[in-house]
Amino acid sequence: MTDYDDSKKQRRLSRELALRLLFQHQAAGGGLRPEECLHLFEESFDPKNDLESALEVNPTTFESAWPMAKSLYLGTVEHMSELDRDITIVAHNWRLHRMAPVDLALMRLAYYEMCYCDEIPPKVSLNEALEMAKDFGDQDSTSFINAILDQLMSRIGQPEAAT
Repeated sequence: MTDYDDSKKQRRLSRELALRLLFQHQAAGGGLRPEECLHLFEESFDPKNDLESALEVNPTTFESAWPMAKSLYLGTVEHMSELDRDITIVAHNWRLHRMAPVDLALMRLAYYEMCYCDEIPPKVSLNEALEMAKDFGDQDSTSFINAILDQLMSRIGQPEAAT
């Protein structure tokens, strides 16, 4: 395995952890501050705290993926109102509360990356969201997320988009 493969797997794990954090945040109805979500998640799933409840990740791998996961989560939460506004604009006939929570969290995360993470090409964010949708979503998630994110990607750079 090359360093590139390790780095790619680490970024994927970071995104998966951020997705789980966003899902936890959403499940709490926004009733928890982002820092509280981070603390609860780390307390529950960090393998150095409890190998039994860890997410099948060794402590070293978790530690190297955790900083990016926290950054993605906190950035997405910070910009959630703008991200949701744009998702709502392109998701014709769909309201956020009607979307599957995992699909919504994936779209928020990917769109945050597209708008605010200059080091990540938007197409990579889109592809990663689609790959994660296969693992975490239902049979319709991939096509739904692709349709929304494709429209959002075409909006990047326009004044009314979240960027």
